[in-house]
Amino acid sequence: MTKNRDFKSLKVLIVSAKPHVAQILRQVLGIAGVGEIVTAADGSAAIEFLSNQIFDAVFCDDASASDFGAASRKSEGVLDPMLPVFLVCAGPRRRDVETARDQGYTDVLTRPVSAATIMRKLTLAVERPRPFIVAPDFYGPDRRAESRGQFRGNERRKRIPRKVKIPAAVEV
Repeated sequence: MTKNRDFKSLKVLIVSAKPHVAQILRQVLGIAGVGEIVTAADGSAAIEFLSNQIFDAVFCDDASASDFGAASRKSEGVLDPMLPVFLVCAGPRRRDVETARDQGYTDVLTRPVSAATIMRKLTLAVERPRPFIVAPDFYGPDRRAESRGQFRGNERRKRIPRKVKIPAAVEV
C-alpha cells in the first residue's frame, strides 16, 4: 500500500440528509486531498448520480442509509455496483455494523472521522478491493476482513518444553 497516495484523481459521492454532516465530510475529504466531491441529499438522488456518473467511492450518512446500501448494489441503472460504499455513523453498535455489512456496505466509519482514517480506508478500497460475493441473499464485498499477516515480536503463546516431575500414582 502506498504511503502518500494522491487522491486528486478520485471522485467521491457524499449521501447525507443532514447538511452539517455533509459539510464536515466534504471538509475532511478535502483535507485528505480528494479531487472531486459531489453531494446528494438523499438515497434516490444518489442512485440517480450513480446511474449517470462513475465514482471511486461513496460515503453515506446513517440518516440516509436505510436502503441505500442494497440499492447501490442492486439497482438496474447503477454504472458500477462494485464501488466502495462507506457508512458513516455516530456510535454504531454491533448490530448496526452487522446490518450495514449485510446490506452491502464496504466498511463502517465512526463519527467524528479523521482525514487519516478516510485516507487509509480509501487507499485500501481502491488499491486492494475486497472480492465481491454474488449470492441469492447477498450482493456486496466479502464480509471477512483480510488477515493481519505475520506477527512480529516475541510469541507469548509458544510453549517451551521443560522438565516436570510427575508424582507416582497413589492407589486408594
